[in-house]
Amino acid sequence: MMKELKAFSQIVKREFKLFFSNDVLVMVFFGAPIFFGLLVGYTYQQASVKDLSIAVIDQDNSPLSHKVIDALEENYYLSVDHVSIKESDIKDELPNFEAIVRIPQGFEGAINYKRHPHIQVEVNGANMITGNYANIGIRTVLGTLNAGIEIVGLNKQGIPLATAKEQWEAFAIDDTRYFNATSNYLTFIWPGIIGAVMQQVFLLGMALSYSKEHEENTFGKVASITKNPFTIFFGKALPYWITGVVLWGGLQLLMFPLFKLPEPSDYGVLLILTAVFMFALTCLGGLVSWILPSQLKATEVLMVISTPSFILSGFTWPLNAMPVWIQNISKGIPLTHFLEALRKILHFNADMNMIFPQVKMLILIGSISAIGLLSLLYRKLKITE
Repeated sequence: MMKELKAFSQIVKREFKLFFSNDVLVMVFFGAPIFFGLLVGYTYQQASVKDLSIAVIDQDNSPLSHKVIDALEENYYLSVDHVSIKESDIKDELPNFEAIVRIPQGFEGAINYKRHPHIQVEVNGANMITGNYANIGIRTVLGTLNAGIEIVGLNKQGIPLATAKEQWEAFAIDDTRYFNATSNYLTFIWPGIIGAVMQQVFLLGMALSYSKEHEENTFGKVASITKNPFTIFFGKALPYWITGVVLWGGLQLLMFPLFKLPEPSDYGVLLILTAVFMFALTCLGGLVSWILPSQLKATEVLMVISTPSFILSGFTWPLNAMPVWIQNISKGIPLTHFLEALRKILHFNADMNMIFPQVKMLILIGSISAIGLLSLLYRKLKITE
């Protein structure tokens, strides 16, 4: 037992030495999550879109149309950057605005005579996020004005104002938003991107771990320390687990307060999830690294696995909206289960029971990869005897 503990300690020290001797790997491993964490944080620091540029074609040029324009300008999401009375002044200009609002000639008169005129709203859908927010802002403003005009009209007919409001409003809507109540985009996107970056740098590190031994023909030095595949596996994996958990913990302590991101109520649950995520990545990366004895090939394959994983993880687009075969692929990617559990922890104050399905899948992915890697290690050690 003592002999294996000593061998384990030697392999851990050796792996740490190999890790920190690779300047590029160290820079990428630590620098990429910090760099992307700060980049994403500052990029989305405003947290929500506002002052979206819109144009108005006011062919009516009446007090009521001016009131519509003023109301649009006062909306949080909108900024009326161009007003024209002629359509020719703004022809083919939709790409320069998020939306164009067209108020028809005779708008106020048609309202007064109950002719129900149409306001045309043309939304630039090239960017779905800004286009949708602009559309929401415009429809909110026009809906409010529409209700107000109808209520005033009923009041002019002699109906008391309170009664007019009740006749227009058949029911009230109370809107309560939970879990990111302010629709803060930074709160939504930051954990997902950092999780994806962590997966990439972790797989990159593991891609070089075993393939480097093959390329430089140094596995014999490991075998001379111990012939126990478990000791080798855990000895080579432990440095990555430690550095990964420390790195993730440092990112939380630095950036969660810096960007006012939601913090988990139980850091212990997050620590367990992170450790299991690192376990799955270490085993998967180690297996690929062993199967492909070239550092370049191992890196390329693991990057191919990692690059589309954010899209397939279901973080930004629901899994149940994807084809079944893609859903099955996504279930084999550690990031999918990590981000699903991470969202529960950060927004729902999840305990271990709530994230157990995701933890179980991460352990399953890691265990299958570990069994494959251990069997290959055992074979190699038998050959070197």
